[in-house]
Amino acid sequence: MATSTELGGELSAESLAQRLVHYEVVRQVGHGAMGIVYEARQSGLGRRVAIKILPPSMALRERTVKRFLREAEAMGRLNHPCVVDIFEVRSQDDLHYFSMKFVEGPPLDRVLKVGPLPVAEVISIGIDVADALAHAHGRGVLHRDVKPSNLLRDGQRVILTDFGLARPINAEEAGDMTESGDLVGTPLYMSPEQIRAESSQIDGRADIWGLGATLYELLTHKPPFQGPNAQAILHAILNKDAPRMAKLRDDVPRDLEAVVLKCLEKEPSRRYATAAALAEDLRAVQAGTAISARAPRFFDPVTRWVRRNPLQSSVVLALIAGLIGVYSLSWRSRKQLNERTGELKQSNAELKKTEDEKAESDHLRLLMNARYELAELRRDWDDAPSDEERSAVEARLSDLFEAFSLRDFPQINEEALGLYAHWMHERLGDRAHSQVLAMMETRLQGLEPGPSHALRATVLTGLEQYAQALVEHRSRARLDPSDPAPCLDAARILRTMAKRNAADYQGLRISPESRNFLSQALALVATGLELAVRAEDQDRYVSLLVERARCLIELGDTSAARESLSAAGSLDPARADVHALLKACDRVEGSGALADQDEQAPGMVAAPSTAQGAPARRPKSKGRFSAGDLVPSPRQLLQVPIPKYSEEAGRQLQSIVSGMQSLLRDTSQTDPASEAAAKASEPPGTVGPKLPQR
Repeated sequence: MATSTELGGELSAESLAQRLVHYEVVRQVGHGAMGIVYEARQSGLGRRVAIKILPPSMALRERTVKRFLREAEAMGRLNHPCVVDIFEVRSQDDLHYFSMKFVEGPPLDRVLKVGPLPVAEVISIGIDVADALAHAHGRGVLHRDVKPSNLLRDGQRVILTDFGLARPINAEEAGDMTESGDLVGTPLYMSPEQIRAESSQIDGRADIWGLGATLYELLTHKPPFQGPNAQAILHAILNKDAPRMAKLRDDVPRDLEAVVLKCLEKEPSRRYATAAALAEDLRAVQAGTAISARAPRFFDPVTRWVRRNPLQSSVVLALIAGLIGVYSLSWRSRKQLNERTGELKQSNAELKKTEDEKAESDHLRLLMNARYELAELRRDWDDAPSDEERSAVEARLSDLFEAFSLRDFPQINEEALGLYAHWMHERLGDRAHSQVLAMMETRLQGLEPGPSHALRATVLTGLEQYAQALVEHRSRARLDPSDPAPCLDAARILRTMAKRNAADYQGLRISPESRNFLSQALALVATGLELAVRAEDQDRYVSLLVERARCLIELGDTSAARESLSAAGSLDPARADVHALLKACDRVEGSGALADQDEQAPGMVAAPSTAQGAPARRPKSKGRFSAGDLVPSPRQLLQVPIPKYSEEAGRQLQSIVSGMQSLLRDTSQTDPASEAAAKASEPPGTVGPKLPQR
């Protein structure tokens, strides 16, 4: 703070006391742009006053003296509770001064050193200052330096002081008090038009800017625009936006922030038109009612930047429009490409589907032709009168082998190999075995174990080597214990064996040996039905029901056979063998050849009463083959040499063995007498069924 001696060496406290005869000078309380302020007591009246003196050194310029006296004149025009009162204006030679009301309270810049003010107090300060500015503007006075240091507390009010930079709002009335190009005001609180020194455009909205900057600082403890120097601050005011108050203080109401930001609009036309309108909005914020200012929005900074930079924004908008156009063309081209690619993929998919359907149709057609050819070969073989013609039929069968791949048509090859083996056995007897088996092994090279066992079993069946065929089916069952196919094929072999041993009928009774084979076949069918249900294999399930019906018809139990056929027909109405077997039941019932159920052999298994063919009980009679021989027992599994595996593989194998043991307990329980009979029928030195060596 400059002292009076610094402002003018000729002005000392003693000389000032001598010249101000009507005042008792107490102390210097501050100074402003246009002079020094002293606290004094007026003689006679005894009231405390503040005396503002223009130092003699500043009184040398006539324009400065006029401005000082214009401040007193401006304050003399005003009469408002929030504007400091002026009492006396005097000029004595080179000493110019005026006295005014002394305000005891501190300026707000000192209050700010403690921290930001409460929101409610800031609103009250804003209302007081806005009312004071409205009063001043109404009397043609423009303050031009609204800031916290010019606002003094006076009890519950705030007083606007220091009109040292004040001037008439009317530019003509202001005259030459401010030269063109002068920067008048404090940089932190100067409006953009003050910075640009546009005197003709400066009006009451410049004071509204200053009040908005002051309220911003009172709320956030920071000026709205900052910089390392005055030049940087002025540049920020002209080109940047004030930071959102919500980021600096979270309890500032949204409406109050909208009011302050409207005061800080760069363009005067976007601010409040009058200080009275500002005061009205502040009172609305205080009362919680609607305000005229619009709340800040997310894209407001972009909008303001576009308004401040029309040329740059035009270029940016042109670039954005160009990019949008390019992207639109690219997107359209990409969309067309994707559509064409999708059409091509769909076309390829439809073409592949058509090709697959054609291949499947061709496969079915070839399969039907092959079955028809096999039927023709069987008829021609039966009708052939000589060995030469039968040799021609065999040649046609060989051509059938060559025409149909074993991998693509396994069923055709299985039937053809079985038929060939049957013919060779019929012609040559046991001498044909080695020849047929050698040809079979040649065709089975490279085939997987499961189909290989199935084909061997078929050929061995054709050669009437039923025991060996059953061994092959046991091997298939060990490879896949959940497959019902070995049960079905083994049941068919047992039924065939029963028919071959049915020659010694006595009245209406079937031979005990044939009855034993059929009982074992029914037990296998019951096991196969369970496996087919678990595997959800409907075709195999229907075939097992038909096979069960065949066995029951052989036993003479047409009632149970009809139940199985009814269940099979409901699942597959197109099965021709179902209708043929129903007619066979009619013939058996018509001839009265019903089996004597009371005189069944001890090994006879009662037919299930359910249409689905519930598994029959295990046969108790002695025989050459039983379900326990087909499904491996734990003892048989443990006889197989197990290679050394990792610990994890060992645990998995143990789990498989446990599962198979549980399956055996659930599906069948072998009678000890039956096992003893089976062991007695085996050749000496045979411990039990062995797994095939790989």
